[in-house]
Amino acid sequence: MYELCIYNARIMDPASGTDRIGAVAVRDKKIAYIGTEKQEAEKMIDAGGAVLAPGFIDIHAHEDDYSDLTHALLPVQMAESSLKTGVTTIVTGNCGMSSPDIAEYYKGVADAGLPINCRTLMGNCTLRRLVGLGAYDKASGEQIQEMCRLLEKALEEGAVGISFGLQYDPGTCYEEELALCRVIKEYDRIATFHMRWDFPEKAKETLGEMFALEKDTQVRMELSHIAANLYGEGVMAYTERAIRESGGDISCDMYPCNAWATTLQSAVFDDGFENFNFSVEDVEILTGEHAGEYCTPELYEELRKSPVPVRVACHNAMPMEDVEAAYKLPYCMMGSDGQMRKTPDGHLLGHPRGAGSPARILGEFVREKKLFSLMEGLKKMTSLPAERFGLAGKGKIAEGADADLVLFDPDTIEDMARFGVDVCGIPPKGIHLVIVGGKVSYRTEG
Repeated sequence: MYELCIYNARIMDPASGTDRIGAVAVRDKKIAYIGTEKQEAEKMIDAGGAVLAPGFIDIHAHEDDYSDLTHALLPVQMAESSLKTGVTTIVTGNCGMSSPDIAEYYKGVADAGLPINCRTLMGNCTLRRLVGLGAYDKASGEQIQEMCRLLEKALEEGAVGISFGLQYDPGTCYEEELALCRVIKEYDRIATFHMRWDFPEKAKETLGEMFALEKDTQVRMELSHIAANLYGEGVMAYTERAIRESGGDISCDMYPCNAWATTLQSAVFDDGFENFNFSVEDVEILTGEHAGEYCTPELYEELRKSPVPVRVACHNAMPMEDVEAAYKLPYCMMGSDGQMRKTPDGHLLGHPRGAGSPARILGEFVREKKLFSLMEGLKKMTSLPAERFGLAGKGKIAEGADADLVLFDPDTIEDMARFGVDVCGIPPKGIHLVIVGGKVSYRTEG
């Protein structure tokens, strides 16, 4: 007897190219049957012709709190929001910032009973803090050796790779990157990069650093939120050509909107707004007592000095056509770059991309704008990220694979999340049910 059978489903599996009406049955948290006939099971679900796909994978999520590196940073709100979007696995620890102890992180995730699978990278900025370095400090040879030792420990404990936050820690030098990437290469993991610059005039220099590092280490490389760092007239076309000509093992991720999210206190704002595509008036405050307000020059200066990190969204950060161009790249995957928090009185704060990215890709980019096919859109958030990040058993509908699945209507799926308190976490339309580890973890009417 199977535990669950979903029948009359349009099974779409980018890993195998399957697109047909059929049934999938589950036993012991694994997919145990794929075929044309429904199977007897304890729980039977008629899909009504809706699409049954592998559970979505968000390879660029963030934890709930960066302010204290003495404990594991658990993505509690992000996990709860992600489930309702069809995401069954998130990768956290991005942009150089992660939990300081990977074993403690995984124990915390297990103890918290989070509703989805959580994996983490080890952040290079976190490693730098653990050896006593500030954002602008250059590491000594001894400190680099200690960071390599700590990285090895993190990888042994299950980190899926390393993330670099070069813009957040300008003191990070090439020798440090080189040593850490050689460790990653030895373990056959992935290195992700929030690159050093984020304005058009620095595009060639930004990519040049990546190409040199890939050439010197042959590390598997992921360029985070690529269109947020590389945008402007001709930049994305140059980027695509340069990556192709480099011959490196390079992929990228992007979120499907043109508003950044970061903290006002970060080094991103050290040079003011002169080089950006946006002004101070485009900066929306996402956390703290001013959440929901837009900055004035005076409020910006006040909050920039605050000892408490203030999360903001920067609207009009890059042209939307560059975001869409990035998504057309065959090696570009979904990364929401999302982060959600709840206030003590229960209000949800964050960027709506944490609640709406999959639906925006499948609804706006695929159905409305026809930037690529539905199968290609699914690939960007299932089989491709599973392969790139070494997520065994994830991202595919195959016998023996993990029973992480999403059932949705491609004709009605729609991003409903909006900027603002609480509305940033509104779940999308069109997601019928989400299965994690063989259990129905989220279900809507219809």
